[in-house]
Amino acid sequence: MMLMALVGLVLAVVGICIPFFRLNVLGQSEGIKLFAEGLADGDFPIATVQAFAIVSLVFTAIAAALVLLGKLGVIRFKGLFKLLLAIATIVFAALVITFAATYAAQYDLTSIGNNAGGIFGGILGGLADLTDASFVAASGAYLVMGGGVVSGVALLVSRLK
Repeated sequence: MMLMALVGLVLAVVGICIPFFRLNVLGQSEGIKLFAEGLADGDFPIATVQAFAIVSLVFTAIAAALVLLGKLGVIRFKGLFKLLLAIATIVFAALVITFAATYAAQYDLTSIGNNAGGIFGGILGGLADLTDASFVAASGAYLVMGGGVVSGVALLVSRLK
């Protein structure tokens, strides 16, 4: 369980550091990190995604530390506190990917031209359809979620001394 908790922590830290979103336009793909400049707020603010990613990372680190210290016999705890902390770690991790996907989905790049109207709207809309433009959650969001879930499950199922 110690290894599982530490792997979860490493996954979450790596996930924060690598691209969290991916922009695909004209066959080109560009990764965008979570704290990159220029991420605009739409109906769903980027600050929510950033906050939950940080909270998930903190809970993942706490869960990993508790599993490690509990297995080494440095601290003792069990019962309701362990259960609630493990559940919170897993829930925050799941919310990270949910909010990242919600943030990315608010930018429907295939309807770019439809808002322009007239002949330009038809041309731009057709180009967006041909280019298959998209803005989606990338591997960073999935790694933060996976790391949180792995550490939360490690805390949930481990027998601490």
